[in-house]
Amino acid sequence: MRAGWVGAVLTAGLVLWFGWGLAGLVTVGCDWDPRGCGVPEGGGKYFTAVMAAPWPLGIILKTGFYRKDWRRTLGYPAGAFAGAAVALGMGTSAGHWVVASVLVLIGVLIPWLARYTTEEAREVRRQERERRAREERRERALVRRRERRRERRRSRAAQRDAT
Repeated sequence: MRAGWVGAVLTAGLVLWFGWGLAGLVTVGCDWDPRGCGVPEGGGKYFTAVMAAPWPLGIILKTGFYRKDWRRTLGYPAGAFAGAAVALGMGTSAGHWVVASVLVLIGVLIPWLARYTTEEAREVRRQERERRAREERRERALVRRRERRRERRRSRAAQRDAT
């Protein structure tokens, strides 16, 4: 279990590093040239952070590291909220607010989605579906029995009236 929490701390650091890189790129802006937008002088460290941080995070997600225990994803909100604070500390322009909002959204969605896609959660949902299906079958059977009883009563009443 300790190894899982080491991964969560690593995840928090990577998300924070990614947020810092995005906020830094928003701060330094864009160096326009004939080929388009480029990284201006002094923005290389931010560019490196934005390009390097998602790779380990993607590998961690793809390997299913969080399928057994969704609590390991709590590194995402820890890093995302810290990264949002860093982004807003670097400036309060519209771009910084967008970076902070995206980080907070990522920090909220990933643990929420991971919690509802674990094996235990799938098993609970499957059991709930089966329980509902049994209740529906039982209810339909009760309705059919009631209808048969009514039909028998009507046929008996019709036979009595005929005699």
